[in-house]
Amino acid sequence: MSFERLNLILKQISSSHSYLSVQPVIEEYCFNENIHLTSIEQEKLIRLCLRKLSDWFSQTPEQIKEIKSNFHKYFLQAQSSLKQKQIIDLILNELKLTNNDYFIFLLVDVYEKNYKKRLHELENESDIGYTIHLPDRINNICMKNIPMCFQTKTYFNRLSEYIQEQLINYHYPNMLAQMDTNISFLSQLIHRAAKLGKINMSVYLTDLQRKSLDLRYTEYIWRPLYKNLFVKKCLNDSLWLRLAQYFLLETIDDILFYTIEHSNGKLLDLFLSDRIVHLPLLETYITESLLFHKRLSIDTVRTILSYLTMSINRIEKCFQNVFLRFLRLWSQESFIRFSSNDQHFYICQCVSICLSFNQQIQLNTDKDTIVMIILNGIRIHLESTFDYIRQRGQFIGELIIQRIDLFSQSNQLRFDTYDRNNSEILILKDLSEINHSCNDRQLSDDEQEEFPMKKEAVVCLSEKPISSTNTIVLHDASLDDGDDDEFESYDYSQDILRSDVEKPTYIRECLAYLIATDKVSQLEATLHVLPTLIEIHRIECEEIALELVRILLNYNSTFNITNFQELQLKSLIKLNENYPLLITDYLCKQFYEKNYTINQRSLILKTIQETAKKLSQIDQIQTTLQDELFLSSEDDNDDNDSWRSTIHERLKLKTKYKTKVELRKKPSLKENNFGNIVGHFFYPLIEFIDKPTTYLSLIDGDNGNLLLCELVACLARLCIYAQNTLSLNNMIKHFLQILKALQKHQDAGVRHAVVYAYACSLVSIGKTCYDQDLQNQFLELKQWFDYIILKDTNTEVQKLGRSVRQILLKTLQEITDN
Repeated sequence: MSFERLNLILKQISSSHSYLSVQPVIEEYCFNENIHLTSIEQEKLIRLCLRKLSDWFSQTPEQIKEIKSNFHKYFLQAQSSLKQKQIIDLILNELKLTNNDYFIFLLVDVYEKNYKKRLHELENESDIGYTIHLPDRINNICMKNIPMCFQTKTYFNRLSEYIQEQLINYHYPNMLAQMDTNISFLSQLIHRAAKLGKINMSVYLTDLQRKSLDLRYTEYIWRPLYKNLFVKKCLNDSLWLRLAQYFLLETIDDILFYTIEHSNGKLLDLFLSDRIVHLPLLETYITESLLFHKRLSIDTVRTILSYLTMSINRIEKCFQNVFLRFLRLWSQESFIRFSSNDQHFYICQCVSICLSFNQQIQLNTDKDTIVMIILNGIRIHLESTFDYIRQRGQFIGELIIQRIDLFSQSNQLRFDTYDRNNSEILILKDLSEINHSCNDRQLSDDEQEEFPMKKEAVVCLSEKPISSTNTIVLHDASLDDGDDDEFESYDYSQDILRSDVEKPTYIRECLAYLIATDKVSQLEATLHVLPTLIEIHRIECEEIALELVRILLNYNSTFNITNFQELQLKSLIKLNENYPLLITDYLCKQFYEKNYTINQRSLILKTIQETAKKLSQIDQIQTTLQDELFLSSEDDNDDNDSWRSTIHERLKLKTKYKTKVELRKKPSLKENNFGNIVGHFFYPLIEFIDKPTTYLSLIDGDNGNLLLCELVACLARLCIYAQNTLSLNNMIKHFLQILKALQKHQDAGVRHAVVYAYACSLVSIGKTCYDQDLQNQFLELKQWFDYIILKDTNTEVQKLGRSVRQILLKTLQEITDN
């Protein structure tokens, strides 16, 4: 249809007062089989009719039913070149403006009748973000009146059904026929949905609630697949096993954790086999993240240890090391002193489970060292003033010497001073039984439970009630050989805790204390005085600066030190500030090296960014940028009310101020000394941003989106701190090339970071941009901002883009005037 004819029809519809007056026109021209409208023309037509619906309803209420039926017939059920995604977006846009129940009905009707078609279209486009964020978009618009099909459980259960159908009807037959098939979209969809659920529901929850709710989205989308397909089919079909392994191991995250929680050792042996031996990331996740940094249920610990003992390779590579680490932790004085009751009992349970697999324990290497660890652990437990620690140490000590073949006699150690019928002792004894049925549990049958909340075993500090006063009785509670009254009680309620730990006075003392991490109190004192000593002993510190950075960078917050992360960051900044070239070169190289976690790489970026801020000596940079964005958003609102802005401008011109000259003092531009070394901060970080490695892929990797956002923001702030330097123009040229490549990134967070980076670039260069190439790039940038303001699916990106567009227009105007 010609543009003139379509425009005439649209005008006629727009000026109509009733639907029946334009119905013949719509039937004749818009849905005639001989007249084919393009998708753009159909989109314009449906958008206009949706906007006119409320007018038609209000002006002809007696014809509402007929209007609804005709609207369904001509607009939603007719053959259309529009995709389901476009139709839903059109309805949602109108629903934002007018909260009409009929729009909700249309939305549900479109989704219910064509959701498979919609998912198939999104799969062809690999649009994961739109798929998983659609319920959140609708929830934000509808608030309380949320349709059932868009509620989280129903939506993701249906999504899981779609994935099952695709695997059964499409991908599995292709694998049987030895044809290429691609399940990466389905796999990424599952993992992204699980991450989304964890992020959204981890706010404002207690630890116990978070533990039961973290995996709820995983329950919705992964549990049906795991229960209905993989558990039933993988035992007898190698192709289904390959599919399950792809889903589990493509990204190691909550999907694998949920599978471990709801499997047993045999199933894990089937799914993972000996991959833990050959995949360092899998080994680190299971043995490090789960066993030692996450409070698991004891059933899950038993499942993991059972899996580790089902192969000789796993026993030698993993199980021996895990047991030795549990043993070292159990015998560590700092752990016994500073751990909570639950943490200590958890480690005792883990040691008991390991001892139930005593036939697989072969600690022939460093036999003397292991004997000393065991004896030292027993001694420290016996010296404790808490009854529950002493009795656990006595039982575990007996058990270790009985089960491990390191001593001449297995029964040469026996204590008679603790209650063997204590509830904790019975639990530990049950876990340590050899060839017990609990060594490899049955599959969890939780189909009838909606969301089972796994509770840890209840542990009592003492069998007797604790008195209100802090008194320590010098008497073993398990002995009944005399009257308790003959022992004297000491009242400690008025005592003051001694905290005057000796602080280091020399920089090399700090290095020694940081290396020896067994004394937590000494370590805390060292972290407090380290920045001061670095400043005092600048010359002596230069020799060991890199060693200090390595140690601080590899620390974690397992020491229970207050404000540990702030102390760690403060010391790193002070080192980088005093030796910028040496430390920055090392940090930039380590950012792209392997064997670093996301938190460590994020710490590197924070250190570089804060050091640059201190060296540049530019105050209130972030406040300045926020003011620019705030003013720009105000200007954006004023565009809708131009006559008021015109009046305000005229009033300003006609008003006379006595202190006008004094108020408009031009800020004096001073040289930024940071410009001499800013390149050492900026270029090494930007050099490898688009070069994926085997251990880090920033742009294409799903796990790298958060880190990519932080890197882009860090580079943007470096441009801010490089104001009034000669190298700024060249920095922004290179930075704009990277940002242009990231403009169409699928993740909304990355696009938001890109818009923020453009704002930083514009604010940093301001009206002093004399480079013609940069001016041309800023002119092209305006088109992209116009596009995202209208087309971007994320409202936050649209909002920030609208503000930054005003900054861009202001900058271009200043450049022109200048």
